[in-house]
Amino acid sequence: RLPPAAATRLLVPASLVVAASGVWVLIAVAFTWVAQFQVVSRYGDWSAEQVRAGTPFPTVIAVACCLLAVLALGRATVAGTRRVRVLLAVRQSCRHVGEPGSLVVLDNDRPDAFATPGARGRIVVTTGLLRALTADERRALLAHEASHLRHRHAWWLLAAELAVAANPMLSSTVRAIGHAVERWADEDAARAVTDRRLVARTLARTALLIRAAAPSQALPATGGDVPGRVRALLEPAPRPRVVPLAVLAALLVATTLAAGTVQRRGDELLDQAGTYSPPAATVRH
Repeated sequence: RLPPAAATRLLVPASLVVAASGVWVLIAVAFTWVAQFQVVSRYGDWSAEQVRAGTPFPTVIAVACCLLAVLALGRATVAGTRRVRVLLAVRQSCRHVGEPGSLVVLDNDRPDAFATPGARGRIVVTTGLLRALTADERRALLAHEASHLRHRHAWWLLAAELAVAANPMLSSTVRAIGHAVERWADEDAARAVTDRRLVARTLARTALLIRAAAPSQALPATGGDVPGRVRALLEPAPRPRVVPLAVLAALLVATTLAAGTVQRRGDELLDQAGTYSPPAATVRH
């Protein structure tokens, strides 16, 4: 297992690379079909007939890739727009509540705690939760939420959501990222209070106290796999491991090379079609 901070910093870019490479391959294959239309070939200065004759992809495959590429880009655009609007709305609503990075205590009996997103975010805790925790547990809780603010975890999650929107096959990876983000904050809290068991107890108690779901736009203290997080806190802090890093790096290189190979094949096809010239007509006397 990787330290959660390292896992987040690796899995998020990896998910984006995989999603982007997948979309790039879809576009490259789709363009071998789009390039066969005269209106397109006229602008590209290549022979539509040559592209049609030389394409290695059946028309049905290229058309399917075109539809999938449009769907992936559309899903990513919608997901990104929706998420950014929510983040901006939360930021706007908290603009006049306390100073950036400060603690905002809501007079509410419902136990809850979360960090609002953005560089000027706040830590929001209800009086219902504060009253239920001991002084040490409150310190652990606030250290956890401060980690979310300091490392801007909301933006890491936004990037992961964009990746899974473009490529739904990454859903399990994105769930792992969400868990890693929470574990990252847990480990920061454990270092801040120098007591891993205290953080584990705080997490377990908070999860039991919070009955209703936390706001989807916030980063609650009880996100992710709570039992798994508690178990991890009862064990020694994870150490960096070289083998998983090397495997992930190799997979990313292979994915990038595969996408580049498809693109080069498409470029070669268009280059050949562009350099093609029909044989000159012979004149008989």
